[in-house]
Amino acid sequence: MELAEPLEYVCVQCRRHEAVDDALVSTCRQCGDEMRNVDLVTD
Repeated sequence: MELAEPLEYVCVQCRRHEAVDDALVSTCRQCGDEMRNVDLVTD
């Protein structure tokens, strides 16, 4: 079994970046808003 690389997430409100191993993480630790995968965020 291989470990997946951490995914980079960004908060849609405060733009805080965070690398996480668990894809279920979806809440920003800083402001509490939604986190999304960096690859999927478009302005």
